[in-house]
Amino acid sequence: MTAPSAKSFAKDLGVVNLAATLPQTLAPGVAGAIVLVFGYQGLFPVAIVLGILGAFAIWPIKAVR
Repeated sequence: MTAPSAKSFAKDLGVVNLAATLPQTLAPGVAGAIVLVFGYQGLFPVAIVLGILGAFAIWPIKAVR
């Protein structure tokens, strides 16, 4: 990965900001729907599955430069 160019740094910063804030915006609504359907006990299996998926998502990363 290379450093962002001077021409596109604002766009890159916007993408990073969106990637950081969008999950925080959507999570309360999704968690509320899970609680309505399954109760609070439903949050734990969903959290476990998402944690495992996150672990598999970073598994291929071998090193950081």
